[in-house]
Amino acid sequence: MKASKLTLVLFDESLFRLCYLASFFLYMISYLSTASIVLIGLTSAWGIVIAVRSLIVNKAYLKIFYGFWLGAFLISLTLTLLSNLSFDFIAVSYNFILIVHTSICFIIFYGMHIHSGTMYRWEMYLLSRFFIYAATVTAFIGLALLLFGVDLVFYGNTYTGVFFNPNYQGYVSALAIIFCHFMTKPDFLAQARQKRISRIWLTACVLLNVVALVLSNSNGSLLFLGIYLAFMVLFRLLALAEKLTFKSILVRVFALLLVGFLLICLLMALRAAFKIVVAIFSSPDGELSKADINALTKGSFFNVVTDSGLNSRLDLWGAGFKSLLLNPLFGVGKGDLYNHIVDEIGKRSYFTDDYLTNVFIADMHNGYIGVLVISGIIGFGLFAMFMYRFLNMTLPVWFVQRRIMTYSIYPCMIGLFAAYLVYAFIERTILFDLSFIVTSFWAILGYMSCYATDLGYTIRGTVEVSGLKVPKRLF
Repeated sequence: MKASKLTLVLFDESLFRLCYLASFFLYMISYLSTASIVLIGLTSAWGIVIAVRSLIVNKAYLKIFYGFWLGAFLISLTLTLLSNLSFDFIAVSYNFILIVHTSICFIIFYGMHIHSGTMYRWEMYLLSRFFIYAATVTAFIGLALLLFGVDLVFYGNTYTGVFFNPNYQGYVSALAIIFCHFMTKPDFLAQARQKRISRIWLTACVLLNVVALVLSNSNGSLLFLGIYLAFMVLFRLLALAEKLTFKSILVRVFALLLVGFLLICLLMALRAAFKIVVAIFSSPDGELSKADINALTKGSFFNVVTDSGLNSRLDLWGAGFKSLLLNPLFGVGKGDLYNHIVDEIGKRSYFTDDYLTNVFIADMHNGYIGVLVISGIIGFGLFAMFMYRFLNMTLPVWFVQRRIMTYSIYPCMIGLFAAYLVYAFIERTILFDLSFIVTSFWAILGYMSCYATDLGYTIRGTVEVSGLKVPKRLF
C-alpha cells in the first residue's frame, strides 16, 4: 500500500510541475539561490523519470500536438551539442543540462494536454494562489527593507527587492498582478471548484507589486504588463462586436496600440516619480536639486532608454550574429556563448571573475535571437514552425467562442502569451535559460493547449510516413 502511494506521488506530473516552478522561484531570491540549486537538481532528476515514463508508458511522442516539430528540434539541439564538442567540460555539461531542461518543458509542461483527466484548472489555481501570496510577501519585505534603508535591496543603484536581479523583481511583480486578474474570473474559480482569494490579499498584492515594479527599473516588465492590459482591452472590444470584419478588427487593433502606448507611458511616468520619492527619502536633507531630478529621469518622465541597457543589448545581438556565422546550421550552443561574446566584443562589466557563473548568465537578452544563435537556422526554423502551429490551435478557439467568454480565463491566457512574446524581444526568455521566467512560459503553453482541447480543438486521422501511419496531430 505504501509503495502504491509513493508511486502515485512519484509520477504525479501536476505535483512535479508545481514543485519545479517553486524551486526556480526560490532560486531568484537572494540568499536562497545557492540552497535552491540542490532543489532544482533533485526536481530535475524527478522530471527525467517522469518524462521517460511518459514517453514509454503513455507514448507521449504520438500524442503531443505538433510533437514532430518539438522532437525534431530536440534532435537538432543534440546535433548542436555534438557539433560544438570541446574539452571545455563546463560548456559541454551546460549544453547537455539545457537539453534535459528543454525536454522537460516540452514533454511535461507543454505536453500536459495528452492526459484527458488532467486537473489543469485546479493546478493553475494553486499556482496562481501560491504566486500571489509569495509575490505579496516578498514585495512587502523588500519595500520594508527599503524604508529602513537596508542596502541589500539594491543592485548598484537599482531596486531589486529580495531578489538578486531587478529583472526578476519586475517579472514577478508584473506576473503577480496578472494572476490577480485571473482570480477575478468567475468561470475559472467555478471550474477549479475553489474560492477566490480575499479582496484584501488581492488589493495588497496589486498595490505592493505596482510599487515594486516601477522601482525595479525594468522596462521589459513594464512593457510586459502594459501589453497584457492592452490585449485585455482589445479582447473586450472584439467580444462586443457581433460580426468581425477586416475594418472592425483594424479599428480595434489601432485602439490596442493606442491603449498600450498610453499605459506604458503612464507606468514609466510612475516609475520616474517613485524614483524621485525614494531619492528624497534617501537624501540627507530630504531635498533634491533640479540637477538631481534630471539625473534620475534623464530629463524626461517618459524616457524609454533610461537605464534600459539598449546599447549593451545591441552589442550582444551583433556579437551573436557574428558567432552564428561559425556554425549557421546548428548554432554555437549556449555553453560556448560566453566565449563567443568575449571574442567579439570583449568582457563586459556585467560578467564576473567566475567562469562558471559567466557561462550560466551569458545570453542574447532576446529570446528569438537566442534561439537562432544557439540552435542555428535549422533549430530556429523548427521552433518557428511549432509556434505557428500552436497559434493555429489556440487563436481560432477564442474567435469562435469570443461572445461567450467574457467571464473566462482563456482570453487572459492568450493576452499573457502575447505579452510574453513581446517581452521576449528584450529579455532572457523562451528557451535556453534555467529560470522561472522560461519555465513559466511553457506552463502557460501547456494550460492553453489543455483549454483549447477542452473547448473542442482536435486533429483526427493519420498520415503515412515511410510506410508508417502516424497521427496527424504530430504535424
